Amino acid sequence: MHQSLMSSDFFCEVRPHRERVVVDLVGEFDVAVATRVAEVIEDLFDVGFADIVIDLRDLSFIDSAGVHSLISANRSAGLRGASLSLFRGPRDVHRVLTLTSTDSLFAFENDGAEA
Repeated sequence: MHQSLMSSDFFCEVRPHRERVVVDLVGEFDVAVATRVAEVIEDLFDVGFADIVIDLRDLSFIDSAGVHSLISANRSAGLRGASLSLFRGPRDVHRVLTLTSTDSLFAFENDGAEA
């Protein structure tokens, strides 16, 4: 378990589970932290994780930079032959994905299904 405070309103926790890893995002996923989150995810792919789940359930906010980071991570997974999926966030967070028509780009895990 690795936890990283990225700003006063956000932190990221990485939890490996055998071949897959869950990345918990907590707080406000915005322009102030989006690049660093993208780097964490790229580092996980670089060390060999081929199945990454990003947990949005504890987000209170996501902006366009956060959405862009998720899209970039998903694209990177595809280029590497890896998989990236999401735990659906709270209504307001998921609404941003819906309004930007980006929700259809992602596979969503069932709540609580963290193998």
